[in-house]
Amino acid sequence: MSNFERMGDGYSLSLTQDEAHILINLVEQLLELLGEGDFFHHYDNSDPLAQLMAMPSEIVTPDDPVLMRLLPNAYSDPEAASDFRRYTEPALRGSKQRVLRAVREELTVIVDSKIDGVVEELDADTWLIALNDLRIALSVRLEIDGESFEKFELLPDEDPQKSVYAVYFWLGWLQENLLTALTS
Repeated sequence: MSNFERMGDGYSLSLTQDEAHILINLVEQLLELLGEGDFFHHYDNSDPLAQLMAMPSEIVTPDDPVLMRLLPNAYSDPEAASDFRRYTEPALRGSKQRVLRAVREELTVIVDSKIDGVVEELDADTWLIALNDLRIALSVRLEIDGESFEKFELLPDEDPQKSVYAVYFWLGWLQENLLTALTS
């Protein structure tokens, strides 16, 4: 049932209850990952800018491969990467969290109604960012490559990975559907 459509100056998304639940579950998992752990080391009392902005002196590079894809190093040099991460990662994490929370809020309306529904007047840019981040997260976990669709088709139906691959490909279809709606 899932389908993005242009509605006047905006866009809408039709979803079944199951689809809304799947998306909320994925959004909440990614929100947890983005907010999990103490990624701040410590505050540097000798740096006046850090004091003024309550900025950590260093931020730990994430160990999780999904976070490394969503919050990549900007430089190969570890010191330059650490400095860049220090100034940009908190804002980038916050931006990704805000996008995911907005999508979750819109999906909650459908889930709370207990019937299939429509997200009306959604922010297409927000949804594109959220869908992209969700697909990146799943692609890292599934180790998606050029042969993944064939691998998916060959998996037996009882394999638990088959449904995860199906969700990944469904997210890709949603993203494509939204882009089509944006360009039509």
